[in-house]
Amino acid sequence: MVDIFDEVEEDLRAERMARFARRYGIALVALVLLVILGVAGWQGWRWYQGKQDARAATAFIGVLDQAAQRGSAANRAPLAQKFADVAKTAPGGYATLARLNEASLLADSGQMKKAEAMWDHLMNDSAISPVLRQVATLSWASHELETAEPSLIQARLGPLAAESSPWRPIALQYLGLLSIRTGDTKGAIKTFQSVANDVSTPADMRNMANAMAQALGAPPAQQ
Repeated sequence: MVDIFDEVEEDLRAERMARFARRYGIALVALVLLVILGVAGWQGWRWYQGKQDARAATAFIGVLDQAAQRGSAANRAPLAQKFADVAKTAPGGYATLARLNEASLLADSGQMKKAEAMWDHLMNDSAISPVLRQVATLSWASHELETAEPSLIQARLGPLAAESSPWRPIALQYLGLLSIRTGDTKGAIKTFQSVANDVSTPADMRNMANAMAQALGAPPAQQ
């Protein structure tokens, strides 16, 4: 695997750093979605025995496999529509996961207004599992870090960055990127270092946070 530092030039600009870490952040959210999918799928297959539910699960996984390849922006809009079609007939959990993927693909295809409307609905729908509402917030943040109002990003990510939150490492890294965007280099270093020095955080995430902090001028984290 290519060393993470090989992707960071000596004169790395803040904007390029943000794009670099954003790519990894999106991958992390995708991983979270896959974990949730696994739980939802297992529960779904145990709890539901009807053919309709089985078809919904099969349809969702089929589109998810296609979406994993992503491809060009032109290919993502049709995939977004396929997730929308799954959501129309799928049971609650699968429908929400389908909408989360639909929003992400819409954003990737340049249809940000539609994606933002979907994220807002998912984040504020009390009928949806709190876990999935939080995933919607992270997905929104991964696409809006460079454009949304900083105060709004802070307000939405703040609860997810709390010490008791399982999403803390991801939320903190997004907040670190936000600090870069607003010119608060010291704040960004502090935020990335807090992730890098947290032994409860997965190693890959710690390494990425450490790389970001060092690229901003901080000394290596103590492993």
